[in-house]
Amino acid sequence: MITILSKKSLKFGAIGCSRVAKKYFFPAIKNSEFTELGFVGSRSLEKAKTWANDNDTDFFGHYNEVLESDVDAVYISLPISMHEEWVIKAAKLGKHILCEKSSTTSYSSAKNMVKICNDNDVSILEGFAFRFHPQHNIVKEYIHNQKLGKISHFYGMYGFPPPEPENIRWQKQLGGGILNDVTCYPICASRIVFDAEPESVFADFTMDENLDVDVSNNIMLHYPKNRYAYAVSGFKNYYQSSYSIWGSEAMLSTKRAYAVPQNFETSLFLHQNDNINEIKIPTKDQFQIMLENFTKSILNLESESFDFKNDLLNQAKTMESIRISHKKKVPVFLNDIN
Repeated sequence: MITILSKKSLKFGAIGCSRVAKKYFFPAIKNSEFTELGFVGSRSLEKAKTWANDNDTDFFGHYNEVLESDVDAVYISLPISMHEEWVIKAAKLGKHILCEKSSTTSYSSAKNMVKICNDNDVSILEGFAFRFHPQHNIVKEYIHNQKLGKISHFYGMYGFPPPEPENIRWQKQLGGGILNDVTCYPICASRIVFDAEPESVFADFTMDENLDVDVSNNIMLHYPKNRYAYAVSGFKNYYQSSYSIWGSEAMLSTKRAYAVPQNFETSLFLHQNDNINEIKIPTKDQFQIMLENFTKSILNLESESFDFKNDLLNQAKTMESIRISHKKKVPVFLNDIN
C-alpha cells in the first residue's frame, strides 16, 4: 500500500452527491484534522457547484474530473451497480477508495476491484461505518470476557417503511433491493460478533413481481462451532436497526446498531437473571471514526482496524452465497464459491 509520509492529511474527492454523503461524509471531512475536501463530483454540474459552495471548496465538476484532480482519495457514493466502474477508474489513477456499501453486486466484481487496487497499490474500504461505533467494542469485550457464556445465536434486524416510488432501492439495474441496501448490515455484524466466516447459508427472499427486486429477506447463516445467525430485513416494516446475541449465561441486545446519527445516544441491554441492565453509550460520529482510521492507515499513522480488502472479499462472498441460495432454494456452502 502507498503511504504518504510527507503529508499530515489526505485530500478527498466526492464521487456522487447522495443523502449519505450530505449527512455523514461532508461533516466528517470538515471535522477531522486528517482530511480536507478537494473536489465535489456529480452528474449534475449545478448540484456539484452548490454542494461545493456549501462545503467550502472551489472545485467541482463531473465524476471524471474528480479523478483528474489532485485529490489523494475518493469517497464513492453512487448506485451500487456503478461502484465497480468508478473504483477501477480511481484505482488506476492511484486514488485510495472509500466505497459505500454494498461495495458491489457480485463476488466476481469484488475480486476484480480488489485485484485492480492491489495492482495499483491503493487502499479500499467498504463503508460499513456502523462497525466503527464504540458500542461494538463493548460487545466484543462482553463476549471475550465470557460474560454471556457460550455464544450460540445472533439475531439481526434492519427494516423500515417503503421508500418513495422513485427511490433507487426499487431499481434492479442500479443494484436495488433490500439485500444490497440493508440486509448486508446484520450479515456483516454477525461476521464481526462470531469473529468468523459462515460455513453455509440458506436464504429466502420476497420479490416485487413488477420490479424484480427483493423487498424482504430471511437468511440463516451457519457458523463454525455450531453457531447460527439470522438476518431479517424488509422495506415494509416498522423501523428496526438492531441485533441481539444469545449466550448460555445471558443475552446482549442493541438499541440502534447500524444507522447511528452523530448526536444519537444509543444503549446496550444486558439480559441476565430476569434483569435488564442498560449500558448507555455516549454520542459518537461513527462515520468520522471510520474515515480517520482509513486516512491514518494510508498516512501510516495507525494500522487498519481490520484487513480492509480481505473483509470486502469475505462480505461479498457471503452475499453471493445468499443470492445463489435464494435462486436455487437450497443451502449453499461458502467453500463452493470461487
